[in-house]
Amino acid sequence: MPGVQFNSPIKYNPLMHIELDQAIQLLQDDLVIAIPTETVYGLAALLSSESAIGSIFTLKNRPAKNPLIVHIADHSQAEPLMRTKPPFFDKLSDRYWPGPLTLVVPASDQVPSIVRAGLPTVGLRVPNHPLTRALLRDAGPLVAPSANISGRPSSTCPNHVENDFGENFPVLSGGSCDKGLESTILVFNNGKWELGRLGAIPREELESFLGYSLNTSSSEKPLCPGQHFQHYSPKAKLILSKAPFSEDVVLGFERREYPNAKRVFVIGPLGDPEAIARNLYHVLRQIDLEGIKEVHVDFDFDQEGVLRTVAERLEKAAHPYASS
Repeated sequence: MPGVQFNSPIKYNPLMHIELDQAIQLLQDDLVIAIPTETVYGLAALLSSESAIGSIFTLKNRPAKNPLIVHIADHSQAEPLMRTKPPFFDKLSDRYWPGPLTLVVPASDQVPSIVRAGLPTVGLRVPNHPLTRALLRDAGPLVAPSANISGRPSSTCPNHVENDFGENFPVLSGGSCDKGLESTILVFNNGKWELGRLGAIPREELESFLGYSLNTSSSEKPLCPGQHFQHYSPKAKLILSKAPFSEDVVLGFERREYPNAKRVFVIGPLGDPEAIARNLYHVLRQIDLEGIKEVHVDFDFDQEGVLRTVAERLEKAAHPYASS
């Protein structure tokens, strides 16, 4: 499938799957590449390259008011990017880095305004993927939002990147993503950590670790990615339903019966929430590749742990169609 065409200042040679040394050179040439993480693929630019960061916004058609996450190799790269270190930062980062946790903290002057969307904070994360961690050690901190058109399902394999940005877009190929859902985001505000975005680490686990309930972070301006109400949406119209299903096309689960459906897209067994998380965006993208116009989603499941994040992603993907 040909990629979306952009009026982008970036011109690429037909590299597509690139090696580590090529990735470093392209970044140092102020270009954008796609990189793997354990959550989703990202569009990466050097933190020091404001021109390449601007190109990310162009490529994604991303609003300038939506801040970007900075990916780092380890704690030593975090220190210069923080104006102050919030309480419990070290305990959280020691426990969950490398991994799918982003911490939004007061930013130092080393973080460009374009990355922060003019806010005084920055989101930091150490991804848990060997290729990207090697890249970060050699190239330095990278700005890397998800490698997709803004508002659409994230990319969890190189083919998804190709579908969105064309077959010649350079990808540091690291296979399929292990988690399949974006990182959980915590925002430090008024002396406590708040939940900025549900993600691959369940809310309940973080609340147990911190020892208190997480309020949901809110602001007139988005403090971190994922706070827009409609997000992660395929082109198809999604309608959340709790049965009975008499519709033509259903998005559902293994070992459930949908006798009246002409077509069922299966995202996994409810007994394996991690598999459902890994498959979610792939299935949403497959629906679009097949040109399906309307899908009824089986929304009758316990929404705890990772499945709470899956439910939230489906709600945002379905907005404004909501429930039937």
